[in-house]
Amino acid sequence: MRKSKKLVAIGLAGMMAVSALSACSSGNTAESKEKEIQSTVTGGEEKEASSSKKVKITVWTNNRHDLEYMNKIVDEFNKTNDHIELDYVVQTENYENLISMAANSGQSPDLFTQVSATDFKNFAENGIIQPINDYLTDEFKKVNEVEEHLYEGCNVLGDKIYWVPGGKRSGSRFIYNKEIFDQLGIEVPKNLSDLPAVAKQITEAGAGDFYGIVFPGASGPFERWLEHSAEMSGITPYNYKEGKYDFSGFKPYLETVRQMFSDESVFPGSASMKIDPVRVQFSEGHVGIHANASQEATVLTEQFPAKIEWGVAQLPTLDGKIKGSEACNPNTGWLMSAFTEHPKEAWEVIEYFGSEAVLKGYLEGGYSLPISQYMEEMIDKTKIGRMADFAGAEYEAVLPVAPSVTPDGENYRDALWNACLPDGASIDDTIAKLNQTYNDALDKEVKMGKTKRLVIKNYDPLYPNAGTMEYLDK
Repeated sequence: MRKSKKLVAIGLAGMMAVSALSACSSGNTAESKEKEIQSTVTGGEEKEASSSKKVKITVWTNNRHDLEYMNKIVDEFNKTNDHIELDYVVQTENYENLISMAANSGQSPDLFTQVSATDFKNFAENGIIQPINDYLTDEFKKVNEVEEHLYEGCNVLGDKIYWVPGGKRSGSRFIYNKEIFDQLGIEVPKNLSDLPAVAKQITEAGAGDFYGIVFPGASGPFERWLEHSAEMSGITPYNYKEGKYDFSGFKPYLETVRQMFSDESVFPGSASMKIDPVRVQFSEGHVGIHANASQEATVLTEQFPAKIEWGVAQLPTLDGKIKGSEACNPNTGWLMSAFTEHPKEAWEVIEYFGSEAVLKGYLEGGYSLPISQYMEEMIDKTKIGRMADFAGAEYEAVLPVAPSVTPDGENYRDALWNACLPDGASIDDTIAKLNQTYNDALDKEVKMGKTKRLVIKNYDPLYPNAGTMEYLDK
């Protein structure tokens, strides 16, 4: 039997201009455009026809960290299934745009991994994906506890279920160099206000060999941990009770980071570093504190094996107490294309990926954390390695999805990070501008019918999904 081809998407440099239009349009495209997209998604090669009479189901993923395991289970499926052949394809660049373009050129994969909340809503409303309610089986519901993991705007819209998570990525943690902390006799701070002094002490002891803290300034630094620490203090960008955006609570975080930059306690060059170089510097022992979510468990043991002893600690909060849930991300889910010609077979593949046997190997391999209590009890936790350090936080939850808007100016995460920098804009001015631009955009887009205002009058930051959600058109 022919094995599935493993493809990697090439860059989309000349095609980015059409991607936004592709996501919001439908219908046939010109033959030349079809050929252009075909060249992009296949790397210039024509796909070979299946050598058997099996139904071919093409699956796209943007995950690389689990590729060894997924290749193994795909090969096992192809060897044992008598009527379906899987073509498992890795796309590593501009994933959501590529899905949009493929859908609009008639070349959509049958299945693909879950996408961001914004893209999920766009894909659903523009007919790129289809709900899977009618396919859900009792066994699948039992293993994945479907009814307990329905998140409006994340994997469901109204009563339509589009994908089901088989696992989750934890919220962020401080990942620290235990050797440095033991050497200096210090502890990981629980209060945000104590962080600059700890970072400064580490930097002074390092004398140029190691520094207090590092940020991946070019790879979403604000959302790596600052936003999550704020969540644990009950602070979110969107005020669910009042139904409006409010960034005021982030001020102490911006001031703290500015202080550490001013103290020269931040690893040199952090402002322009991407995440992998940050990981390397931590792994080499040149940083006291790094921060990220549970993917670091495999990164620091397999991709960039740490040369130092490292530990994992809870993020600091404003007063050392947890007053809100830290966001975790459901993952390991699969969306079904609205254009698949073989929905029954596509569902059979989703069912296989979400089966107890496949999830058990996936979770025990440390590729994700269990999201269902059923799988939590099925896995052997002695096999998950350092992933165990990120598990079991009772203060984590999937937060309600705030209304998606397109404000004038910077994205709030970029703007807040830039205000952290010593030469950045005024912190007060940045927050005031974001409050204005985001709420202006929300008012405008609610009035236009492009989105709805979410209000949870009885919202509790510690139990974010317990309140009554209202979606208002004013």
